[in-house]
Amino acid sequence: MTKLTENLKSLRLQNKLSHQIVAEHLKITKAVYGKFEVGTTEPPLRLMIKLADLYSISLDDLVGREFAANGQIINQLLMKKEMTKEINVLVKQLGNQFIQSKEADIVKRLKQKFDLN
Repeated sequence: MTKLTENLKSLRLQNKLSHQIVAEHLKITKAVYGKFEVGTTEPPLRLMIKLADLYSISLDDLVGREFAANGQIINQLLMKKEMTKEINVLVKQLGNQFIQSKEADIVKRLKQKFDLN
């Protein structure tokens, strides 16, 4: 059960409303509203707005959204981007080092094979 479904049922009961009354307010059937409360389907945004207005709460409160600190998600994305850049540079460096070591090994073997020392 999601926070939204928990909140829909809890708010309806706190306000002593029936499924039918809420459904009529939303202009949907009682059966459709019932599916929202049990979590079979989620209401579209326009109905969530009507539900938030009905209960005088924000959409965040209705869906149980925990708000992240200002810029926290953006900072995480930027940090991830920087880490990706650093990883790509390291992979390139390691690839170059590997190629150089293989080239040196090939040159050494050729010199030995053809006695070019």
